[in-house]
Amino acid sequence: MHFRRRKLVRAALLFAALSAGCFGEAFADGGVTPEGAEFFETHIRPVLVEKCYGCHSAEAKKLKAGLRLDTAERMRAGGESGAIIVPNKPDQSPLISALKYESSEMPPSGKLPDAVINDFVKWVAMGAPDPRTEANPDVAPTKKPDPFDHWAYKHPQTVAPPSVTNAAAARGDIDRFVVAKLEATHLSPSPQAPPRALLRRLFYDLIGLPPTAEELDKFAADASDAQYEAIVDRLLASPRFGERWGRYWLDVARYSDTKGYVFQEDRNYKGAFAYRDWVINSFNADLPYNKFVVDQLAADQTGDASAAPATGFLTLGRRYLNNPPDIINDRIDVVTRGMLGMTVSCARCHDHKYDPIPAADYYALYGVFASCEEKPHDDRPPEMVDSAKPYDPYVFLRGSPGNRGPNTQRRFLTALTTDHKPKPFEHGSGRLELANDIASRDNPLTARVWVNRVWDHLFGKGLVDTPSDFGVRGTPPTHPELLDTLACGFMDDNWSTKHLIHQIVLSSSYRQSSDTRPECVAADPENRLLWRANRRRLDLESLRDSLLAVAGRLDEKMGGPSVSIVDAPFSTRRSVYGFIERQNLPAFFRTFDFANPNNTTADRTQTTIPQQALFLMNSPFTIEQASYLASRSENSENDAKSDSATAHVRRIERLFRSALGREPSMDELTDALEFVDRGDAKQTTKAHEQIAWQFGWGTYDEPAHTVHFQPLPRYEKNAWQGGDKLPDPTIGWAVLNAAGGHPGDAAHCVIRRWTAPTAGTLRVEGLLAHSAEQGDGVRGRVISSRAGVLGSWDAHHNEAVTNLAAWTVEQGETIDFVTDSRSSVDYDSFIWAVTMRLKKNDKAPERVWESASGFHGPLNPPLTRWQELAQVLLMSNEFAFVD
Repeated sequence: MHFRRRKLVRAALLFAALSAGCFGEAFADGGVTPEGAEFFETHIRPVLVEKCYGCHSAEAKKLKAGLRLDTAERMRAGGESGAIIVPNKPDQSPLISALKYESSEMPPSGKLPDAVINDFVKWVAMGAPDPRTEANPDVAPTKKPDPFDHWAYKHPQTVAPPSVTNAAAARGDIDRFVVAKLEATHLSPSPQAPPRALLRRLFYDLIGLPPTAEELDKFAADASDAQYEAIVDRLLASPRFGERWGRYWLDVARYSDTKGYVFQEDRNYKGAFAYRDWVINSFNADLPYNKFVVDQLAADQTGDASAAPATGFLTLGRRYLNNPPDIINDRIDVVTRGMLGMTVSCARCHDHKYDPIPAADYYALYGVFASCEEKPHDDRPPEMVDSAKPYDPYVFLRGSPGNRGPNTQRRFLTALTTDHKPKPFEHGSGRLELANDIASRDNPLTARVWVNRVWDHLFGKGLVDTPSDFGVRGTPPTHPELLDTLACGFMDDNWSTKHLIHQIVLSSSYRQSSDTRPECVAADPENRLLWRANRRRLDLESLRDSLLAVAGRLDEKMGGPSVSIVDAPFSTRRSVYGFIERQNLPAFFRTFDFANPNNTTADRTQTTIPQQALFLMNSPFTIEQASYLASRSENSENDAKSDSATAHVRRIERLFRSALGREPSMDELTDALEFVDRGDAKQTTKAHEQIAWQFGWGTYDEPAHTVHFQPLPRYEKNAWQGGDKLPDPTIGWAVLNAAGGHPGDAAHCVIRRWTAPTAGTLRVEGLLAHSAEQGDGVRGRVISSRAGVLGSWDAHHNEAVTNLAAWTVEQGETIDFVTDSRSSVDYDSFIWAVTMRLKKNDKAPERVWESASGFHGPLNPPLTRWQELAQVLLMSNEFAFVD
């Protein structure tokens, strides 16, 4: 860090953010985002299948207009008349004009509903994302492999770890699997990370918070295996562990405190937080994962009263305007992708294109959830319970509920039963039977999927790189024998997540340095063979919680209703307790790659974008924590006995230790000393001079020629007022906004105060307006703290010019624009536009202040040099990255 040119520090940080890459990682499906793919599969493909494929697909008896719509490639190519889609430009796309019956009329059987057409407009405006990846349709198909033979549908088996040449690099079985793969490609693992980097990584991975400087010092002095394991055990036993790992599961569970867009009903899930707290407590208690699964699907049927909130996993999804097929589809998706790593919802409109999931399987699960209803509660999420009469499912042809296909039965998935002949569920909805099938040791996927998620969170990338898709189109595992061995051991160890994590973080593979090595980069640029640790940035929760922790402000209270973490006054609760708004996710969440709460999320993206640096520069929350961090470094008894230079050195050292957990280097110390010792009293004074306008209430004491001014205490909806609601119990209707306002009673005038930053000649131009015919209007007065009343005007259903001739003012002189209600306080809204023109002397340029543009909400005072130094440390890559 360099402090010699302070103005360059922030510019350099912004340039670093810009140059580091403003875009996230490319998506595997040709740039189609998960949101785009979901929109296509939910809103576009079903319509194409039902309304268009009859004339425009390979199955059509006669292909019309040479146009195929059943593959992404053919759809982009268009037909005999050319392209039908201009991405991002629906108004120029022939497809849209045809659907609107503006040119040709498609489909000819009848115009689609406006809502469906609007979906196509939105889809084209998104760039027409199309995740279909069919092979070239003009090439004769080859015999497809048997999808039942796919590795993920076979039961995992424990495999003896291979022997390795470099035995010193292998602490245990995990390492032997990893090292054997490396040696097969003539690579070797990296050395162990330095003690400080390793401990920081361990703390963030297990509890999501940084270690203190004292903890780092202690481990650096003794980084033995015994000391390391003792720290692992302590962190796993910490209540903070559940808060960290519970948040990972909440991503999978698409947790939110709101329902999304609904009509004429409360948008909030009042008791959602009880599910979140149950998840956190379950991880802290190391609830066996198979029970964790069953509770979330059928807690009402297990007899465990403590698990009552668990079915929030099913009921806290997006409400889709309370459309049952969409709600049930969401539940099928979160269960199958979240717990099984299977994309079963792809079979909603047709048999799965790749995996052995017929549409009958989808509607078998549909029947389970259609046989359930929600039981509302005030203090916990809606509870999933069985309906009195089970629903008899049938296939919706092409996904349309009104297009009835063959009957099916409520049962488990074909691919996950031994003989591919699942038996019908016999008890109620079958939900408990479904839960037991998913949580069964005989299920080849459940343990594998969870073990892979745990590995993903600890290494930054899973052994299977598609954590929610273990199907034919998913990525095969890089270390299949290791994955299977871990999965089998996980089940043998009573499905213990803590034991699994303990085993992984003790391995040499986890403890590797994250430094790059040219020969390894050339052979394995994506580090799929794990020749080093992956370098990762802090996620939103760890970043925000770390800011609070180093500032000494983190509130460790657990549980309870969700709180806003984006609004002032800023909460100091851990971020996992933040209120999640599904429909309008705040910019802070989006900026730092938070999971989309509309869908189950396997992995968050990791981006480096300018907005992240700008947040750390300008957000009031960050500035507040920097101020507290600077205060923590203040004053010690030894400083009082030292000279100024020594005291500054000690304070800088404390600041670095609090923020970064280490002492500053000599260069950093020298630059920081120069920075803080330069002083900024003049700059602070100048900044205060710019704050010309204040907004308050009070009275004018005529005998004393004095204005009694009190600042208005509440800034609400772009106006200053007495409280959060009007009228305020104390000062009534007193309000000031950019244009004008409304006075209170005679004892509560509203006052817009301007303070002269320098002596000079001042002219005032203004216009006071009152528009209401009712009431008796308002009176406006301009009062100088030095000269008394300079002018007075009445306005009632008219306008009054409030200009004042030039006069001399002194620095610090206040000019108050006082508006009172006269006799009646009714109908007294007014507008008073004011312009102040000040000339210091004849040669100086005129300076201008306007009341409208000068209106502002709460202002943060300028930062001191110590606070700025603290903020720069919090903006550094060293703070923002795990290691």
